[in-house]
Amino acid sequence: MWRYRIAVSVAAIAATSAFAPGRHVSRIKQIRLSTAALHATKIEIGDDEPCVVGENVVQSCAPDQSTSTAGGTQTKLSAATNLGKCICGAGSFALPHVFLDEGVLGGTLAMTTCGLLAAITMQSINRSRYTVSRIENVEPPTSYVALTELALGGSISKVVFALTLAASLGVCSTYIVFVGQTLASLSADEVSNNIVHSIAPNVDERTWEIITAGTVYPLSLIRNYGVFAFTSALGVTAVLGGIATTLVYGVFVDPGLGIFEALSAVTELKMWPDSIADAFGGSFGTIAYLFCVNFLTFPIINSMKNAEEEYSGAVSSAVAVIWVVNIVFALICLSFYGESTQDLVLQNLDNGPYLSALKILLCIDLLFTFPVVFSSGRQILENSILGETNNNLLDTNGVVEINEENELSLALSRAAITAGAVGTCFGLSQLGGFGTVANLVGGLAQGFLAFIVPPAIEISLSRRGGENSITKEIPQWAVGSFGVAVVAAVTFFTLKESIS
Repeated sequence: MWRYRIAVSVAAIAATSAFAPGRHVSRIKQIRLSTAALHATKIEIGDDEPCVVGENVVQSCAPDQSTSTAGGTQTKLSAATNLGKCICGAGSFALPHVFLDEGVLGGTLAMTTCGLLAAITMQSINRSRYTVSRIENVEPPTSYVALTELALGGSISKVVFALTLAASLGVCSTYIVFVGQTLASLSADEVSNNIVHSIAPNVDERTWEIITAGTVYPLSLIRNYGVFAFTSALGVTAVLGGIATTLVYGVFVDPGLGIFEALSAVTELKMWPDSIADAFGGSFGTIAYLFCVNFLTFPIINSMKNAEEEYSGAVSSAVAVIWVVNIVFALICLSFYGESTQDLVLQNLDNGPYLSALKILLCIDLLFTFPVVFSSGRQILENSILGETNNNLLDTNGVVEINEENELSLALSRAAITAGAVGTCFGLSQLGGFGTVANLVGGLAQGFLAFIVPPAIEISLSRRGGENSITKEIPQWAVGSFGVAVVAAVTFFTLKESIS
């Protein structure tokens, strides 16, 4: 849930750079000029949107914290922590059901493969930044779109641009599903008489999703993200509290047989998926939804003091820790509930006063996280539809122009674009439950950006650098082929399942 707050910065760079003309060297200069103009506009007109390196990493645009060529301020530990926050979130509560589909060994193998390859390709992206810098004799690119254009050309960079938008809106749609499912389960529970049931009894999931979309729309119009700063601490508390509470509840309440009994029950569970459709259509994309945060790596890289030497270690540490936590959580929860494991394991818990309060806290956190995450896709759309100059109230010389007519016209245009994007998120949320939507988003958009683009970039740069060794390319071709298979299989089986 935290991870897509960093997506704001990715899109801020992508939106100002994806379709600008020019050769490779001038391209980098254009990106910097666009970004600088955007920041200047924020300062002049008071739009306190997150700085380029991300709301979760740097809180202001002060010179000593910006991602200038002099480097950032973050250490290896800080980078690893931020990567861990990017990976671990609300999707963790869907993992027990993933292991129900995949089986104990199948789920472990899938998560290990996905986590390992995601880490390898994140490290590959950072290496490619410095490789293309040496080849083109320019500063290392500061966005995924810029790196892709330098390495693979404008056509592929537009694909990366589009998939960044798809990932942003897709993840926001999972938030709508999460809130809808959670509140619907509370609303339908007559036994516990929780506060949601008392206020709005027996409201179905779709109605809650409509209410959620209506709630996040005005929040998404807010452009001063300082008001959402509290959600970082709230998100940490809610997710860690949710994981801990789920484990404690299973050990001591339902089924309440103790931790050792739960661990021994793991051996009695299904070991492998029953079919290819279960392995991909039901679950693998959800794992990619968690681990494939490759397109979010640039804000963290840009914020580091010594990214060239320390980023790879930060990635390895973050992925390893989150891998252990998620596997332990998924297997223990699956041993608690077996075949009764719900799409979101929180639905297996009862709705007493404390547990219902925790579920409501998670929903509130997602409501306020939505506009921060959503802003990445919104900014891409605004700059694409309105044009960067119009969207930032700049004339052709980069000078801020503010008058009532311009402001009103711009506000109405932005409101219409936001409404359309929120509507798109709601539409995606109707494809199925949280697992279905997360599976599609993770398998298609995030999978493509994690498993296909990075090896293609590395192969291209290797050949341009004079290294035409087929042997050295074999690992990259293997990762890319795996990515194509995953994207195709997950997309096909997930859409087939949602349609049927």
